[in-house]
Amino acid sequence: MQNDDLEQAVDIALEGAPRAERLAAMIETLRTRRAGLVRDLEATDDTVRQQEIRKQIAELDRQVDTLSEQQAVSHFVEMSVRAAAMRPEEIRAVYDEDE
Repeated sequence: MQNDDLEQAVDIALEGAPRAERLAAMIETLRTRRAGLVRDLEATDDTVRQQEIRKQIAELDRQVDTLSEQQAVSHFVEMSVRAAAMRPEEIRAVYDEDE
């Protein structure tokens, strides 16, 4: 399978979901934002502001968890498509007959 065909097959299998690499970048962005909020939390003595920041941190943690799960699924799908494409033609034919 040619590279363009393989990439198209991955996109089809993901059904519009982002690729694992894109999700990793999104997770990193959220973690960077979280680190900034932690610094803000440590820098303020205002209890109301601290409470607001803690809520924001909790929301970012939730988003990171969700994106991490999505990343694992996307990675699995991507690797499955690539592994299937690398099987010798004779083996793919056997699997296709079983379906």
